[in-house]
Amino acid sequence: MEIIILVGGFGKRLQPLTKDIPKCMVPVQGKPILDYHLKWLTQYKIDKMVLACGYKWEEIKKHYGSKFVYSVEDEPIGTAGAIKMAMDKIDGDEFFVLNSDDITDVNMNEFLKCGSNTIALARFRSNFGIVETADGRVVSFEEKPLLPYWASAGLYLLNNGIKSHLPDSGSIEKEVFPKIELKAFKHNGFWMTINTIKDLEEFEEAIKSGAIRI
Repeated sequence: MEIIILVGGFGKRLQPLTKDIPKCMVPVQGKPILDYHLKWLTQYKIDKMVLACGYKWEEIKKHYGSKFVYSVEDEPIGTAGAIKMAMDKIDGDEFFVLNSDDITDVNMNEFLKCGSNTIALARFRSNFGIVETADGRVVSFEEKPLLPYWASAGLYLLNNGIKSHLPDSGSIEKEVFPKIELKAFKHNGFWMTINTIKDLEEFEEAIKSGAIRI
């Protein structure tokens, strides 16, 4: 297995924590977010990990050294552009892509059986309490329930054929995925995305409570 991990974002919604480091280096319980991805991935036979990076990428290399292969963009080129550039570092025909904002415990061996092009999907919770009413009365109230919908979990299994669809700069989610045939891998385990200070706090609580064991 080979994997491209997207770590090039500015992490603006996590400032001031990302003033001097990229988002993937923000600490949670004393360890960079990227450490949690590594602990999860060590369960599987990953032959190469390519970091598609940009903003403050030197801080990642300073910490991890040769643990990764680095694909460095000089200016922001979006997820599609970053993947296209990083593919030059991939040896095989098939590879995973992980958005470093997304924390999950997907079984990669099961995911691999789906073949490319597949995206991992997960259920997600409402940000609000859900209220049902009848005749002007509240008949039920549920605080932030798990919703009956599926969201992209920021994890993909792709192959080299995707390169012809990738622009040099742009979003794979907006400009590529809507135009190609994709398969779905439904993940019923843990998934959350980290974009804000509140997300960081919820991730720390998930670790403490054992909701995710990484």
